[in-house]
Amino acid sequence: MPASSTRLRLTFGLGFLAFVVAGSLLLLAWLRQREREESNRLFHALAQADAEFVRRMNLPRSEKLAGDLEQLLGMRIEFREAGKGMAKGDDTLVVTLDDKNDMVFTRSSVPSQLSLRDPATRNAFIAFWLVSGIVGWLLARERLKRAQSERLAMLGRVATSLAHDIKNPLASIQLHAQLMTPSDGEDAKALKMIESEAEVIAGLVNQWLHLANPLPPKLVKLDAAECVAAVARNLEAQARHAGVEIENGLTSPIWVMGDAQRLSQAFRNLIVNAIQAMPRGGKLRISADSHENMIPLRFADSGLGFSESALARGTELFFTEKEGGMGVGLNIAASIVEAHGGRLELQNDPKGGAVILVSLPSLAA
Repeated sequence: MPASSTRLRLTFGLGFLAFVVAGSLLLLAWLRQREREESNRLFHALAQADAEFVRRMNLPRSEKLAGDLEQLLGMRIEFREAGKGMAKGDDTLVVTLDDKNDMVFTRSSVPSQLSLRDPATRNAFIAFWLVSGIVGWLLARERLKRAQSERLAMLGRVATSLAHDIKNPLASIQLHAQLMTPSDGEDAKALKMIESEAEVIAGLVNQWLHLANPLPPKLVKLDAAECVAAVARNLEAQARHAGVEIENGLTSPIWVMGDAQRLSQAFRNLIVNAIQAMPRGGKLRISADSHENMIPLRFADSGLGFSESALARGTELFFTEKEGGMGVGLNIAASIVEAHGGRLELQNDPKGGAVILVSLPSLAA
């Protein structure tokens, strides 16, 4: 994961944690306020009902009656001369009985009963945390998308500028290489190498341009097997230098509607990725299965296979576990395949090695 993305996630995570803590404290304060209000409401209702009972029954305003009511109601009760009672408060209430007497109710301080063991309290906090989590996830996703869009916009400007600066001298190199007449086998080999490396540079430029501006493919009927074979031939020298054998088992035409340049770019990324996954040499086997609607092309190498993180996020833009990697190759390959109505899947072979399945809609010959 890029350092900037990690910092963004960490900053957002700490901010969100602070929000959840502050929100939980505010929710607790609100619940306590509601609890206090409900307690006061019940206190006032009980006092008014008791005073109304004394008034209606015309009971004597005596200390004995006050003591009996205290035991019954669990609060202190006094009869006082009208107009001389204490001021009202949360724990004291003065109720006028008649022109001569007031009835004073005083309760003990009521401790909070809030607890996560209480279903109502627990559900309130769970609901708050759940809503906060959903909102936080949505905000984080939008924040990351925005950051990625900003990076892509910057990369687009850089890629367009580099493409303009590179394409002109690259075209000149390719033209002069084609016009040169080799005098012997060594010269012919050198020219072939120049042309091959120039094609690699052109592919890289096109890859960055695709990342900056992924235009829809220009679909025509083509043989995907021949497309793979052409890419494998161009990468044969690179594979041989790395000690990798490319075993191409695509012997029959595979007709699809596709953009030859874009599919070649995707296949090249997959083959290069496989070669780099076998630094000590190995074998890349390319094969295809026959299905009615989709044709899976199988790229299986004999390397160490994908890690759990790579299996889950290998096609994400800028995700890479290779030292010096940019994390764009598999992302571009997946986007090209998806633009052709197909899908790209990352797997591990139980016998060892990584497997990439490219499924493309089949087309009858």
